[in-house]
Amino acid sequence: MKKINFEKKIILTAVLITFIPLVLSYIVFLQDKLSSNENRIKMNLKTTAVNMSQSNLIQEKLYKRENDGSIQEYTKKFINDLGDIDLIVIGDMTGEKYSHLDETQVGKKYVNNDNKEVIEKGTSYYSTMEGSMGYTLRRFEPIMYDGKQVGFVMVGKYSDDISLTTRKITLTYTFLLILSLSIAIVIHKSLARKVKKAMLGMEPEEITMLYNQKNIIINSVKDGIIALDKENKITDINNNCYRLFEDFSPVKTIDKLWSYIEAKKPFTMKEMIIQGKRIFVTLNPIIEEKNYYGTVITLIDREDINKVAKEITGIDEVVKNLRANVHEFKNNLHVIVGLLQLKEYDETIKYIRKIQQVQENNTVKFLNIEDYYVRALMLSRELVAKERNIEFVITKDSFLYGKHNFIDSYDLVTILGNLIENAFEACTIGEKDRNKVEVSLWEDDDIIKIIVKDNGKAIDKEIKEKIFVEGESTKGQGRGTGLYLVKSRVELYNGDIKIDEDKDGKIFIITILKGE
Repeated sequence: MKKINFEKKIILTAVLITFIPLVLSYIVFLQDKLSSNENRIKMNLKTTAVNMSQSNLIQEKLYKRENDGSIQEYTKKFINDLGDIDLIVIGDMTGEKYSHLDETQVGKKYVNNDNKEVIEKGTSYYSTMEGSMGYTLRRFEPIMYDGKQVGFVMVGKYSDDISLTTRKITLTYTFLLILSLSIAIVIHKSLARKVKKAMLGMEPEEITMLYNQKNIIINSVKDGIIALDKENKITDINNNCYRLFEDFSPVKTIDKLWSYIEAKKPFTMKEMIIQGKRIFVTLNPIIEEKNYYGTVITLIDREDINKVAKEITGIDEVVKNLRANVHEFKNNLHVIVGLLQLKEYDETIKYIRKIQQVQENNTVKFLNIEDYYVRALMLSRELVAKERNIEFVITKDSFLYGKHNFIDSYDLVTILGNLIENAFEACTIGEKDRNKVEVSLWEDDDIIKIIVKDNGKAIDKEIKEKIFVEGESTKGQGRGTGLYLVKSRVELYNGDIKIDEDKDGKIFIITILKGE
């Protein structure tokens, strides 16, 4: 059996819904109209019959039994003037007719027996009877004179005329019914097409299937997804939003992102701290032909991508540290081998002790840096500084805790590593005989302050305003990422960057907040 499509279902349902009240109304109104028409005819017959029975002329003529044609002339004008009256018959108690539509009937006896009650009992009533002029609806009224019945009046309406009027009424109402149904079909068909168009031409079953597929897809995505409508009200939240947070609050999340949502400006993989958790957020407003349809927000757990990020960052730092340590080790090993070849054993022992002392001094030097990642960075940078003939100093009062609340050690490594490398390069291309880079680290319960000072080349004026923009650098093509990364990490923690310059060099002062 062929399945009926959604458009036809709407039309059939709508027509059915319309058809039932229309037909019921048709029946009720038709019956009421026909009943009203019949009542109207009967009332006119009764009124005319009563008027005839109260006519003094008719009463006197019947009493005197003067059938001189005056009653016939009197009733003619009523028949001509009244639309619902076809027949007026006046008769005396013997049944002799004093008026009739057919003048040849005047003077003859009333042959039908439907006048029996009005003559014998003097009652008023309706009857339907076939007479000389065909079937008629009749009203009988007794005619009285001085309290005594002297005759009767019969007022009639042809049944054919009544049937014709009934057919006209029926046809009119039937036409209105058909017209109403036709208009309803056209309107509902147009509505069905608009609904189908709004549904992109799909059947409800297809939409249901797509909706279920959509739910399955968004809930299968490992990342959190929040969808907003054009009024920026939440329409969808996948299950993984609740996985990302211990006590997920959609309202708090939207409040955190509200300025971006309201501005309708997209961004990708922006790191934020939401409900006490570090999250990468992608915000994508849906705008088509300048019409705003809503926003899709994607939340990615930093830990999910941090596994790769930490691995990459860790390997990079390990490689740097290994390269510096291997280079230092090779140099020391060459010296030791040379001394041994020269059989300078005492000098060899002194040199080894000197290396041991340097290592101990380094350990003491960075003892207040409890963060192992930052300590490893500082050790490796000191070795690089020796290679580049740069004096690398960390102030005596510098210290860092091992943990920093929301602040990640890898972000500190990113900030410090890029600032120190930037300072080293400035010293390398500088024109001073004695190059120096000084680092100061300080931390309390609320903030971390990082100060990196160098006496290298000053910042070019043409690039000074754009040094934190990705891709902007005076070091050549493909550079300009380091300070951009510094800025992004500082912004993540609502921190601040200041740059001071004087005749002795430049100072980068970084302050980052440990709270959300």
